[in-house]
Amino acid sequence: MTLIAVGASHRTASADLRGKLAIPADRLPGELAALCAHEAVFEAVIVSTCNRTEVYAVTLTAPDGMRAVVERLRALPGVDESAAAALGSALYAKQGPGAVEHLFRVASSLDSLVLGESQVIGQVRRAFAAAEEAGTTGGLTRRLFRSALETGKLVRSRTAIGARSVSASTAAVELAKRMFGSLEGRRVLVIGAGEMGELALGYLRDQGVRDVTVANRTFERAAALAARLGGRAAGLDELEALAGRVDIVIAAHAAGRPLVTKGLMARARAGRDEPLLVVDVALPRTVEPEVGELAGVTWCDLDGLSEMADGNARLRAAESVKAEALVAAQVDAFLAWLQEREVAPTVKQMHGKARAVCDAEVARAAKALAACRGEAVSEEERAALEAMAAAIAKKLLHGPTARLRKQALDPDGYRYTEAARYLFGLDACPQGFSCRSDEGRTCRLAAGGICARHGGGACPHGKKAAPPARPAARKEEVA
Repeated sequence: MTLIAVGASHRTASADLRGKLAIPADRLPGELAALCAHEAVFEAVIVSTCNRTEVYAVTLTAPDGMRAVVERLRALPGVDESAAAALGSALYAKQGPGAVEHLFRVASSLDSLVLGESQVIGQVRRAFAAAEEAGTTGGLTRRLFRSALETGKLVRSRTAIGARSVSASTAAVELAKRMFGSLEGRRVLVIGAGEMGELALGYLRDQGVRDVTVANRTFERAAALAARLGGRAAGLDELEALAGRVDIVIAAHAAGRPLVTKGLMARARAGRDEPLLVVDVALPRTVEPEVGELAGVTWCDLDGLSEMADGNARLRAAESVKAEALVAAQVDAFLAWLQEREVAPTVKQMHGKARAVCDAEVARAAKALAACRGEAVSEEERAALEAMAAAIAKKLLHGPTARLRKQALDPDGYRYTEAARYLFGLDACPQGFSCRSDEGRTCRLAAGGICARHGGGACPHGKKAAPPARPAARKEEVA
């Protein structure tokens, strides 16, 4: 089994591509189920936010799992031909320790667009909960995500990396301050009554803004948010009228298509030359980028906030060093647990495979002896052969077994386990792939072949060798 992480983030993909990869909460169960329906994938969690879409999965092998994930991402409804072509350079893939470290850094906001932002730990928690509800988690992903969330909380409690944190919404407010100076007396339109819109409203009030309008598809939700924060509510059908009389527009409504077009904004601003700042923090975008071509309009999206994020990262460099050290220690602890978890079955499979080889060689030796002297070996002779073969196997395996167990508490010990599994052919026997028919899928081993997955013995499902195929017939794989 291999843990992998495949995805694209603000570091590798444009806001447009991230929008096409974004998976809304109501579609997550279906995507998770489709992913785990692939024979190479056993467990999966999808983290999809405005800044990243990442799949964490436990797979039969890393190459098979990565191919399965990439195929699923290419099949997303929003991924057209141009987006599929861009995926080649935007996607990154990590396995084993690399996947663990990446998730722990994500949950600790060390990989965020804005270093130290507080939203990501909640997003990771909701992604894990969605996978739990969909039934696509298992022992490894549960331990992985719980450890990652604990690490995120530890980083926030023991460092000041989150002090005066800036999320995408607060970065938008900071950009408005740079443009207008004081925001007192400014008129603001917030499109969207979700988490991003609520955060933006809270920070606007902190900056002295009192004239705020919240526009949302569901008027009742806009009214509830506006009432809590002292603003007015409006429907999306009022956008043109509202855009013509505000100084700042913060768009945080992921509608799947632009709600504010260049034409709408041009009509709204007819006869007006006061500056207007439009910040789109939604994915997919709420505002057409072409709006920025209009006179007096400054347009910015998530990619445009990266400069502020870089400045924020420099200010928090000292705290990020402390956070990185904490994350490294937590990653080591998880890898030590993972190594310990893998050693026992590996040792068992090594000895199981050795027993199968011993049985085969004892039978071969007994047959050769019988042919030499013209009579079958006695029970006592066969027992002596078996004892000798078992003693040789035990002595040969003693050193590797002892060293594997000694390395179990070393975070880098997984390298020894992986090497042992490869050298002893436990993940892919020379006879073929590990048998999977216990899970209702096709067994890819030749009939009678050694099954690596079941301790190196013969098929545990009682499959018999297939009868010889007819000369003209094609040999079939055994289920």
